[in-house]
Amino acid sequence: MPESAAPETYYVQHTNGEQDGPYTLQELQEMLRSGIIATDTEIRSSKCGCPLHVDELLHHGQTGTIDEITGLNGLGGFSLWHFFADVFRHHSREEVLDIFCCGTAGTTPPLHAVSSAWPSPWIFARMLLGCIVLYFGFNWACNTFQNPNLVPGLMFVGNFAIPFCVAVFFFELNVRREVPFLEVMRAMFYGGLMSLIFALALVAVSPNLLAWIAGPIEEPAKLMAAVLIAGSRRNGRILTGLLLGAGVGAGFAAFESSGYTFAELVRFISSSTAAELITSINPAQGYAIAQNASLINPDAVMQVRALITPFGHIVWTAITAGAYWLAMKHRIAEGLRDYNSTGIDWAAFADARFLRIALIPVVLHLVWNTSWLAEFGLLRFLVLGLIAWAVALRLVHAGLQQIREEKCTRGLPL
Repeated sequence: MPESAAPETYYVQHTNGEQDGPYTLQELQEMLRSGIIATDTEIRSSKCGCPLHVDELLHHGQTGTIDEITGLNGLGGFSLWHFFADVFRHHSREEVLDIFCCGTAGTTPPLHAVSSAWPSPWIFARMLLGCIVLYFGFNWACNTFQNPNLVPGLMFVGNFAIPFCVAVFFFELNVRREVPFLEVMRAMFYGGLMSLIFALALVAVSPNLLAWIAGPIEEPAKLMAAVLIAGSRRNGRILTGLLLGAGVGAGFAAFESSGYTFAELVRFISSSTAAELITSINPAQGYAIAQNASLINPDAVMQVRALITPFGHIVWTAITAGAYWLAMKHRIAEGLRDYNSTGIDWAAFADARFLRIALIPVVLHLVWNTSWLAEFGLLRFLVLGLIAWAVALRLVHAGLQQIREEKCTRGLPL
């Protein structure tokens, strides 16, 4: 039997240096279930000799609908408790500062020091708490002092706080730490503006488009902004693509929410003023105007959009950009793209491995904007968002696997 056709087997590497095996996958799974080996036991494959995470073996071959659609390999070893465990632990000021000290020649860790295990992000939660305090602080000040000069501050915090915190969340997921936070902010502000311009330019070509068509317009616009702003980061590293995509999506979401809030504020003031003027003459007519205007407090617009923001634009753009960087990664491995190239890989846009994933946010966005599930209220956004996050986390796992592959290729320990 040719070596390539031989079944893959595994060896158990003990801490004393001894090695047992070979074992089949089924034998290892049974050993794990019976407690003969632990989840932190090192396993090596007979084909590549790479160390494996034992808990991933328990999930080997178990695929679901999302994995079949995307062609990704699940969430191997993902634990929701471990993922958010550090949120509830004490962290020093130095740890907080260290999170953002990365991306330079002296602060980017070498590959051997990069962990391929699931990270446990936590700084985003501190920032989220701070942003909530800021928002309600501005809200209280506006209502107490009735000073219009406070309104822009309230709108800025209300519309940018959650997108910023979600971008920080993706920043923490990039365990490579080769992208400076300044570049994330550039993606958020410049990329956000760029994506809005692209989307509006496409809408201007066909101004009578229905709302549900926004998905097929805005998702490519945001992806193009992420690809353009990436520059030398067009390197096929999946976690980098996810981060830059999330940055652009955060900017798009924040600017869009600001527009909706401002429009509602103008409508609220104009309709309220008209109602007050007519009420002084005819109370019944003034009341009717206020009712017909369907007045919504601009605060409510900010709060609702803040609640649904983590389930929309940010994660959608992270997925499409992550899929593009994934396609680049495969094309580099296949010799179809030079590893050192920084140009736009136009062929990757037509790669089936990109399209099968990138179309998911387009469909989710399309359904998001339709009235098909309107009867479920905000619940429909949560369900659609959870689907998006299931895909995004699979791309994070693919990025972690990519790190492991690079370490194996260079003979580095995991």
